[in-house]
Amino acid sequence: MKLRTVLVLVLAGSMWQGSLVLASPASAAPVGEFTTFAPVLGGSSDPESIAAGPDGAMWFTEYANNKIGRLTPNGELTHYPVPTAGSLPFGIAAGPDGAMWFTEWTGNKIGRITMGGVVTEFALRTNGATPTGITAGPDGAMWFAEKASNKIGRITMDGVMTEYAVPTPGANPESIAAGPDGALWFTERTGNKIGRITTAGVVTEYDVATADSAPGGIAAGPDGAMWFTERTGNKIGRITTAGVVTEYPLPKAAADPEGITAGPDGAMWFTEASGNRIGRITMAGQISQFPLPLSNAGPKGISAGPGGDVWFTQVAGNAIGRITSSGVITNTALPGAGVNPTSGLASGPDGAMWFVGRTGNIIIRVSATGAIKEFEIPTVDAEPLGIAAGPDGAMWFTEWAANKIGRITIDGVITEFSISSDVASPAFIAPGPDGAMWFTEWTGNKIGRITMDGVITEFALPTNGAVPSGITAGPDGAMWFTERFGNKIGRITMDGVITEFALPTPGAVVLRIAPGPDGAMWFTETSSNRIGRITIDGVITEFPALTAGSSPRSIQWGPDGAMWFTEANSNRIGRITMDGVVTEFTVPTPSSVPFGIAAGVNGSIWFTEADASRIAYIGTGRDTLVTAAITGRAAVGSTLKCNRLNDSDWTVASTSRVWLRNGKVISGATGRSYTVRSKDSGKNISCRVAVTFKPAFNQMGARAKAVKVQ
Repeated sequence: MKLRTVLVLVLAGSMWQGSLVLASPASAAPVGEFTTFAPVLGGSSDPESIAAGPDGAMWFTEYANNKIGRLTPNGELTHYPVPTAGSLPFGIAAGPDGAMWFTEWTGNKIGRITMGGVVTEFALRTNGATPTGITAGPDGAMWFAEKASNKIGRITMDGVMTEYAVPTPGANPESIAAGPDGALWFTERTGNKIGRITTAGVVTEYDVATADSAPGGIAAGPDGAMWFTERTGNKIGRITTAGVVTEYPLPKAAADPEGITAGPDGAMWFTEASGNRIGRITMAGQISQFPLPLSNAGPKGISAGPGGDVWFTQVAGNAIGRITSSGVITNTALPGAGVNPTSGLASGPDGAMWFVGRTGNIIIRVSATGAIKEFEIPTVDAEPLGIAAGPDGAMWFTEWAANKIGRITIDGVITEFSISSDVASPAFIAPGPDGAMWFTEWTGNKIGRITMDGVITEFALPTNGAVPSGITAGPDGAMWFTERFGNKIGRITMDGVITEFALPTPGAVVLRIAPGPDGAMWFTETSSNRIGRITIDGVITEFPALTAGSSPRSIQWGPDGAMWFTEANSNRIGRITMDGVVTEFTVPTPSSVPFGIAAGVNGSIWFTEADASRIAYIGTGRDTLVTAAITGRAAVGSTLKCNRLNDSDWTVASTSRVWLRNGKVISGATGRSYTVRSKDSGKNISCRVAVTFKPAFNQMGARAKAVKVQ
């Protein structure tokens, strides 16, 4: 498995109210209210600044996508939203409190993000200040530059701000760094000076010899001096704490040096935005330059990081790069193409929503707090299509083009199983009452069954060219499926006996199917624009959708006792009651092509937007469906209990539990009770519950708030 390093999006917005909220199952979303996530793999994220965090990861700002990114040395990438819409996060630095602090260019705020992704924002005292660079000061506070207001700002760990004016009018202070003398040093882009400010707010300025040099980045060097870049001057500058400036011209013209940092090798490393290179300069002024593999990448921010490497952002290249001391460059791409999330969407046992990116060739996980991770499928161009939670605590998915069934653990480990039939084209997949996964084969015209250890059995359909599509478990202990071009609803028992029921409407193109609260099966008719219902003994009723040509695609039993479905052509989400009353809700994103659908643990109905490359949910009026809580004394030798609450109307088939220590699974700890051990002392203990519901055997999970062992 390779954890794909692509952008993750967690900010959700209520399009009706115009407000922005974090995607969280904290409260019930009103019926019909949409929360729409930003595009998955949308355009370039414009990674701007980068800095090493106290957790061993690199943290960076995404100027265009309004997020803070986190990238570990092994390639695991997580993105967190900035709550203020369109804030344009710019500078970032580690704070003395174990969090990362960042500036919001147009948001006019200073942000703070914990290692767990919790963001707090502090508004600046001056309107339109345009905060840019930020750094930790020797006084335990964060210091930052206010480019437009021509000030240097200071913020304490509890958010108290102070501002100091820069003496030169219109100086445009941009970057700032702590110096070896206990002061803060900053660049004046337009003022063409290097500034120094004491922690008491006393400012001194030093002219740069080259006129209009546009000093940009600045950083402390291992020689006790400050080093800075001169963008239009095309030089690297050095200034002693006494104010003596030395300049070193770059070997190649128009390089546009931008960011600069001290490297682990005793040299200074810098980016060349227009030269498309990473530069290195020794304390003696010897310069080396390393061309980037990506053309016109636009390297900008730079920072020393874990592993002895130097890390940098590539604004135009939409990537994070790292370079070794010998000049070997590795890129982590943030792709700019859509992933085409189609009909594969399911709730997982971990409390997250899982869906497939068909053209992106990835499996995507959206956590309860909205953080998204994407996992690349080992087989190239596999075209994942369907996904469902399995009885083994993993997610199972189909690989349409690769002719395989995939399995991915909650931690992202992927295993693939080949289907023996040539060109089976596995489409959708669902758990069965027999503890196996069942799937449809479009081209193979079969129903497949795969055990948890990968043994596959196939059952041929009686109708040739039926193209089986959707599949799910029914209340009668059998699997029910649709025949897209066979124009039938099929039923298969656990021993492979198949029965087919013809639809009343010719050419209906029946697509997806799900059990309903009335004990019947409900399905979508894409071409005939209807919602169908079939009883266990085969009696079919059809209900027309309200909007002509809406093309209903996927369908799901909602926590409110109604069936919910997507309308791809009319860009709506539909709801139908057990007596056939239909209500439609327009999706805020125009022409989004809503496709897949599933109920989430937050009580809402989640769906994919295939053409918009988005995932969203719509409120049903229900609150969180499954919760977990720990009771007992958190002390060595004491017993803790992992309790779960099912607030849904669905019937619980089974409940599983896993105990965690500091977020990591405790081997063998899967019972309702856990006896605290000596190795747990000082650690955070939590538990995760997964509830499987009948009749479809869909799963929902929740994680209890951790308790710290004394």
